[in-house]
Amino acid sequence: MKERLRQRAFTLIELLVVIAIIAILAAILFPVFAQARESARQSSCLSNFKQGTLAVIMYTQDYDEKLVPVEYGCCAYNPDLGDRLWFQLAQPYIKNKQIRKCPSDGTNTDAVDLADMGYTNASNDIEKDYAYAITADFGYNYLYLSPFGAALPAADSAGNTYPFLGNTMSVINRPANTIMLTDTIWLLTNDVPSGGGNWLQEPPSFWNSNSPFWFGGWDINNPNNSYKYGSAWPRHHGGLNVSYVDGHAKFQKINQLLNGVNPITHVVTDANAYQWGGGN
Repeated sequence: MKERLRQRAFTLIELLVVIAIIAILAAILFPVFAQARESARQSSCLSNFKQGTLAVIMYTQDYDEKLVPVEYGCCAYNPDLGDRLWFQLAQPYIKNKQIRKCPSDGTNTDAVDLADMGYTNASNDIEKDYAYAITADFGYNYLYLSPFGAALPAADSAGNTYPFLGNTMSVINRPANTIMLTDTIWLLTNDVPSGGGNWLQEPPSFWNSNSPFWFGGWDINNPNNSYKYGSAWPRHHGGLNVSYVDGHAKFQKINQLLNGVNPITHVVTDANAYQWGGGN
């Protein structure tokens, strides 16, 4: 009986072999599982992009073919005085504030979004909604869709003017090739993003935008500037989700956003390949 028991027992070498095999399988499978989870998050993010883009299109249809303004109000960055951002203006067509958060952006939480703007959970709802909108993971292509410094309309009865106007669809010559929204970040330190997303997306050139103001383009060699990629960020397998004015959304590598443009000189070298606007 004892001999049979000894024959059934594993030797130390056999145990070590089994452990080694398990370790090898784990090393192979865990990255696969991680990639599968990221692919699922990327798909969920892409769905959010489609919803956000559709909301802007519905807004445009209701407002005489004018795209949603990147910002609206009398007093920039002061929600208590009526300032509102594009995500807030499109909210009636979205009806889901949570789509502003990319599932792959682990830095985007309500608490972080509030802290970015100096607010807390005790702040009023107007301030909180503003903080959530300004740190959304949707970056709006403001330069070509709603340029800063657009011509001021007549003042309203209270004397307020509203300088941030959405362009009309007739200005967008190639809707299927003009970016509307991108995955974005708030801050960048040593190439590590933090603080959630950014409501703005900076194009890599001001070419043919007819705007007197922009933030200066991409700072592509600076790991400490959130505008390294104009606030865009490749958080999905080295790429990001991008939507277009015609309503479609897709995954792109970060270098694809530079088709037809030099990010250092800001010169557009191929107008047909340039995806940001201003084309013929």
